[in-house]
Amino acid sequence: MITIPTLNELKTDIIADLELEYSMTIPLFGKSWIRTLAYVQAGKLWLTYKYMGLVQKNILPDTADSESNGGTLERFGRIKLGRNPFPATQGIYTLQLTGTSGTVIPVSTTFKSDSNSLNAFYLFILDNQFTLNGTDIITVRALTSGLESQLAVGNTLTITSPIGGLDSTATVLTESIVPQSREPLEDYRAKIIESYRLEAQGGAGADYRLWSFEAQGVKQTYPFASSGLVNVVDLFIEATTADSTDGKGTPTNTIMSAVEESIEDPTALRPSRKPLTIDVSYQAITPLDVDIDITGFTGSTSEKILINSAIEEYLSNVRPFVSSIDVLSEKNDIFDTNKLIFVITSTVVGVVFTGVKLIVNGNILTTFTFLNGDIPYLNSVNYV
Repeated sequence: MITIPTLNELKTDIIADLELEYSMTIPLFGKSWIRTLAYVQAGKLWLTYKYMGLVQKNILPDTADSESNGGTLERFGRIKLGRNPFPATQGIYTLQLTGTSGTVIPVSTTFKSDSNSLNAFYLFILDNQFTLNGTDIITVRALTSGLESQLAVGNTLTITSPIGGLDSTATVLTESIVPQSREPLEDYRAKIIESYRLEAQGGAGADYRLWSFEAQGVKQTYPFASSGLVNVVDLFIEATTADSTDGKGTPTNTIMSAVEESIEDPTALRPSRKPLTIDVSYQAITPLDVDIDITGFTGSTSEKILINSAIEEYLSNVRPFVSSIDVLSEKNDIFDTNKLIFVITSTVVGVVFTGVKLIVNGNILTTFTFLNGDIPYLNSVNYV
């Protein structure tokens, strides 16, 4: 492990080496050009150390930088996952508009979302020429990828270049294809690391998780043998926060279908992966609201903010334990009042409070184990 010295440390070492070599003391003033030379050499060595540190950082995926910053993370992903991070995708919408029958709407006609839309002032394009038949429906595509341009049913758009015989305003009827955000690099990194740890076994729990990583919008999956059924796998799917339906990890139908396709549908490069004798039940995770009451707290507002962030971060790592995949030493599926107290006291040393109350899904508890598709979501932290 390379420790990068500071410029001053390098300069001091160089001067010490010269003084030892020539049995002399280099003066601070007067004819001290050797000190200037030491400063120059220290700068060169420091740059060399920085380069060595960069190389060291990028030889393993857990610390590698993105290629956009000169790193190797995506290279590891292409080797192990067979892909780059998923890019943001464009939403596709059907619009209802009114005009004179026979009016031709040219290809590449654009509409701009109005100020009262879910996301205002984004452009949407018509990919094919369309001939209007009175009140009619067209399909447009967002020019901006990702959730930042997403529209809701009932939002209105205005045509950017008026066309004779066509009303300027159109209304969103349906969201034909839900846009998805770019895959976060840290989620991508976590999948790369997990793919190195898991071994393909022809239908074991690890395989379902690895296969699911090929579907965009998936953060994690939890495969379990279905209780009371033979040869049935319950696969609980957790979406990334941005791509979930509720900001809590509940996957969209698009993400659920993408996971099923990854596991069951053959492609030009591979057959279907699902073992012949197994049925898979694709299910969304169930977010459970976690509310926390901290009584008798005497700290400051800034300390409350630190505690809230620490609790949220801790809960983000509490997940169902899949014995066929996860490492026993890393088992973290239980949250209780003792752990809550530990998080609080380790975040703000010397903090004063009289007690804590843990409320999971509306029930006051001292401990709770998250099983199957149960996922904790921090709903509130109250100081009472």
